[in-house]
Amino acid sequence: GAAADSLERLMRAAEDHESVQIEHYSAGRDETLSRRIDPEEVFSAIGNWYVVAWDHRSRAERMFRVDRIHRVDRTGDRFEPRGLLGAGRPLYSRSPQDIAIRLRLGPGARWVAEYYETESITEGSDGWVEVVLPTKQLPWAAKLVVRLGGEAEVLDPPELRELAREVAERTLARYR
Repeated sequence: GAAADSLERLMRAAEDHESVQIEHYSAGRDETLSRRIDPEEVFSAIGNWYVVAWDHRSRAERMFRVDRIHRVDRTGDRFEPRGLLGAGRPLYSRSPQDIAIRLRLGPGARWVAEYYETESITEGSDGWVEVVLPTKQLPWAAKLVVRLGGEAEVLDPPELRELAREVAERTLARYR
């Protein structure tokens, strides 16, 4: 319901060049933020809907997953499109703030090397693969490692190993 409603509102706003106010869950920060955006293109890729927009808060181009947008409010303000790239663009935008994480992935987690932006992929003779991924948020990477269970081993950086352990402990504590 909410995701379909957000998708429809964002598509209309992009078509009409209308700024909107959104409430967006940031998985990397694990918080919900309110942002004013100028949505330029809404597209589907790898099973998710995305909106590419000018974000007034950061004063930069941003891409948001539509299923993480909980609310879309019209502002009535129009904007001039900046020509931001939508469909066909990489789903991760590299930046100087990137941290390289190195993971060893089992056969059940090889999809990570295909789904996420990688700096390198090294095939192992045992069916496992070593990948280097860029990320801006180590907490996001820790959640990914926990989600992969025994199919992922953190090789670098050492602080990611500790963060993943903490995330796993907090998750287990919720089930006790």
